Amino acid sequence: MSYNRRTLSPDSPYAIVAALLMFFSAALSTVRFAWYSFEFDWTEITVGFILPVTACVIMAVMLLSRKNNLMPTIIPMLIGVIYFALKSVSLDLWKCVLSCVLYAVFAIVYILTVSGFLNSRTPLMVLSAAPLLFRVFVLDIFVYDFSGLLSFLPELSVIFILAAIVVETRGMRRGRLY
Repeated sequence: MSYNRRTLSPDSPYAIVAALLMFFSAALSTVRFAWYSFEFDWTEITVGFILPVTACVIMAVMLLSRKNNLMPTIIPMLIGVIYFALKSVSLDLWKCVLSCVLYAVFAIVYILTVSGFLNSRTPLMVLSAAPLLFRVFVLDIFVYDFSGLLSFLPELSVIFILAAIVVETRGMRRGRLY
């Protein structure tokens, strides 16, 4: 058995908190789309609802139900990266390209960390904590126009996803897969 891969025990507080944050994010997306269900087209429903909710629920179930192997969590992480990349298409071209490059770098670092090719989880911690801190302390305080709780639900859902990734990364350990 390999001792190089990253593991996270399903009964670890980190796995439980990360899974709860993912479930909360899925619940907030569901509430938002249920509230505005008649105002969206199928593209918005697929990209803005089905992809993030699927990624969150699958990741949360994997964190709580498998032994300790984090390799299967690559699939919901990639679904989440696709969601964020498709969400960035509405931005200016340079912002879209920059965002997609950053999402691709995050996906590569996540895969390399979980599979054990990167000996340190520090790059993944930086890549997951930096967007969370930027969103909370820059975008939400100075840029975001808060016009009610329902308008803030998508932002809160993204914050929960980013916080769950930070918690999961913090809880990763190098260990034997079983």
